[in-house]
Amino acid sequence: MANHTTSRLFVLNDRELAFLQKTSRSEYQFITDDEQSARQLLRDKLNEVVLNPAQNRIAVNLSVEELAFLARIVYENLAFVTSSERDARNGLHDRLDNAAKGIGL
Repeated sequence: MANHTTSRLFVLNDRELAFLQKTSRSEYQFITDDEQSARQLLRDKLNEVVLNPAQNRIAVNLSVEELAFLARIVYENLAFVTSSERDARNGLHDRLDNAAKGIGL
């Protein structure tokens, strides 16, 4: 059976991108070397995104695995101060999780 990496275009606003960039730069103590390499590749990908000037949105092509990883670390990241920041984090988690599962595409 061939191993096909499925990727999806995911659209972010500038605040979501900044949050994901910050989160992907964080060091995680309890991950394997392979997971660390994947996190670093994802960090580099997020640093090279393309701004869509027509929509003022950022489009990122992410694999299903990257979307699922981001959904997990966004959900686990408690670096929020206000309830609106928490709500934004939860909304981003739901969007990433749904994109990883192929819901709403």
